[in-house]
Amino acid sequence: MMGIPQEFWDSRFAEQGYAYGDRASRLLMGFRDLLKPGMKAFVPGAGEGRDAVFLAKCGLDVLAVDLSPVGLGKAVALAERECVRLKTEAADLMDWNWPEGRFDVLAAMFLQVPPDIRPALHRRMLAALKPGGFMFLEAFTPEQISFQERFNSGGPPVREMLFAPEDIGGDFAGAVPFSFWTGTEVLEEGPYHSGPAALIRAVYRRPEN
Repeated sequence: MMGIPQEFWDSRFAEQGYAYGDRASRLLMGFRDLLKPGMKAFVPGAGEGRDAVFLAKCGLDVLAVDLSPVGLGKAVALAERECVRLKTEAADLMDWNWPEGRFDVLAAMFLQVPPDIRPALHRRMLAALKPGGFMFLEAFTPEQISFQERFNSGGPPVREMLFAPEDIGGDFAGAVPFSFWTGTEVLEEGPYHSGPAALIRAVYRRPEN
């Protein structure tokens, strides 16, 4: 996404198969009970659609936005395979006209951006939720650099683009923490997310008032 040019993502998503797999994030699957049919969901940086399609299969009305139209084409194909529908839009999230108070669920999965962009982007995400809406975030922590070197298990090779837990906590200081976990897990999410990895998984809720 931002900080990595569209040409990179178009090229990666043009490869055969799904670069990050077609199964949803374990974070979303672990909180499936929060996902109710009819909710409105937003997946920024949706890529090839694995999380957007999962939300649609749970009965949510899903908007998937990504910089890469190639990735979104594969998201639509995955949705058709799973007999669900998505709304898609190709856009740079920093130039996109962000709505306020529209979504019940927002899933930012491995949307890792430079530190000068990150706080403002996270504020826009929180503001896009309805009061009481849920924000799901999954990302690599700075410890992932050593896992990249040893296992080539994914993530940008720039420490500053990895998410330190204290930074995420600061970005969402205006939200209600619902779940927060950091640790190491073996990923099995396609060729570019495969092997031991250092992760953060967080769920926040926008305050009701």
